[in-house]
Order: sequence, then C-alpha cells, then structure tokens
Amino acid sequence: MSKYPDLTEADSIIMEILWRDGVSTSMKIQKEVKDILNWSRQTVNTYLNRLMEKGLVGVKEGNRRSYSYYPIVSREEYAADKANSVISKYYGNLPHMIARFVEAEKITDDDLDELERLIQDLKGKGGE
Repeated sequence: MSKYPDLTEADSIIMEILWRDGVSTSMKIQKEVKDILNWSRQTVNTYLNRLMEKGLVGVKEGNRRSYSYYPIVSREEYAADKANSVISKYYGNLPHMIARFVEAEKITDDDLDELERLIQDLKGKGGE
C-alpha cells in the first residue's frame, strides 16, 4: 500500500514545478501554467490547498498575505513509494517483477547486464 496519495494530472503539474523550484508562490505557478492551461490564480490556489490537505505541500507566510509553497516530500521519495506500491500490488516483490518482465521479453540482455552492474555497485556501497 502506498504511503502517499495518488496525484491527478493537475496535481502533478504543480508538484513538478515545486520539485524543480523548491519553493514558489501561487502567482509564479499561475504565470508558468497560464499559457498552457489557462488557469486562474484561484485555480492554482485550489490545487495547492488540495495538495496541502494530501500532506504533500507545505506553506509558509511571507509578508502581507504572501505565501510560499514547498514540497514536503521529494520527487524521488514519492516516485519510490509509488513504484513499491505497484510492485507489491502486481508482482509481490521486485525479483518477481523482473522475472515477469524477462519472461514477457520486455527486458533485453543489455538491460539485464545493466541491472547486474547496478546490483554490484549497490552491494559495494552496502559493504562499506
């Protein structure tokens, strides 16, 4: 089961901006997405509030009704949580998932060689 709630497409757009910038205001976010999504500042604020309710975004007050928003969880942590959830739900564990991909011929020999190199690198780091 996932530790974090799923993101809607709109949530993802805002989170990607916050993950990239670290901190932003609703006005800056609105300016960035205006040409693509034509969102008003109120729409951006609505999504920011939803992300705060989901526990993914924090807020700090600046000067005179100015607020800065920041991600509470890193992109890497969020992605790892979602990947683990999918692996657990559909495959049971990572080795079984990789075995299924190999059986379905979705992983090439080059992919397996790269996985072996990564595993050896990770084993080396763990032994230090």
